[in-house]
Amino acid sequence: MTTMQAALLREFGKLEVEEVPVPEPGPGEVLVRVKACGICGTDLEEWLSGPLFIPAATPHPVTGARAPLVLGHEFAGEITAAGDGVTEPSPGQRVAVDTIVYCGTCHWCRRGEVIRCPSLGALGLHGDGGLAVLCNAPARMCLPVPDSVADDEAALAEPLAVAVRALRRGGLRPGERVAVVGLGAVGLMAVQAAAAFGAGSVAVVEPLPERRALAMRLGADRHVPPADAAALQADVAVECAGSPAAIETAVRALRAGGRAVVLGIGTRPAEVAPLDLVIGEKSIIGSLSHVWDEDFRIALGLLGRGAVQATPLITDRIPLSAAVSGGLALLRDEPGKHVKILVQPGHPG
Repeated sequence: MTTMQAALLREFGKLEVEEVPVPEPGPGEVLVRVKACGICGTDLEEWLSGPLFIPAATPHPVTGARAPLVLGHEFAGEITAAGDGVTEPSPGQRVAVDTIVYCGTCHWCRRGEVIRCPSLGALGLHGDGGLAVLCNAPARMCLPVPDSVADDEAALAEPLAVAVRALRRGGLRPGERVAVVGLGAVGLMAVQAAAAFGAGSVAVVEPLPERRALAMRLGADRHVPPADAAALQADVAVECAGSPAAIETAVRALRAGGRAVVLGIGTRPAEVAPLDLVIGEKSIIGSLSHVWDEDFRIALGLLGRGAVQATPLITDRIPLSAAVSGGLALLRDEPGKHVKILVQPGHPG
């Protein structure tokens, strides 16, 4: 096979499934046959309003890539080939891909805090990603999938790793109260991860009744409207909606000493009075993505031992040929009806 299908974002509003050359793994890389790839809100924003994160004019300093690029940064699959110097993972092994790339030489990378690298990027945004039959990835970012975890569940290790990092950034301790504001895929993962980490209680704030009901089935103890968030008296509030109102709700949900962790990608300012933080010594903490040998490894462990369920979040499974009509367009037109849409590139359309 010399060509394959891939979903390339060429420009604003233009994502097309095309025949492209099969990539060859370079030194330190492996070639992954993609079994499942989730469509994320970031993919939707790139399609609707991009390029936002995708480099359009100047190539990314780590990957050397720029648009057009293959989208998809939530994926799992099977190793089919390995480049020079790769001893593991080996061909035939199932892996989930932590897609984060970084320079490896800056102050932050040398400290092991790679998520703060000024050249930070991700496959699917700054290099070709998983909305394709095959994808190249650095071998170090491909983690083995436990035998008990199906391929489509493994693709959700990425949003789970985002939730894991947020809870770790919030310094969650066993017995503490957690509030989750916004119940997309990451919020629903945060509900389960908080319970798995020993939270004393997990409450949710979400306008959609179907999402609230799902959160309750997955381990949440209660749900409240935003106006009642102050009654939650949470130690850690995780904001997963990316809106100013959600950030303000997360802060209101805190008790003294509480930490509001903001991970939603938003650009509009939120209104939080400094006095609301000073009284009670509350904190607002940013959390970005995940680290492969910390958050991502923990996420796969949670899935492997059944502490977190991924399948209830999967609302749609579609072939690659339907990435726009059955994926991005549905998230645009019917956002409340779809939690996680999975693309299965190997399935016929």
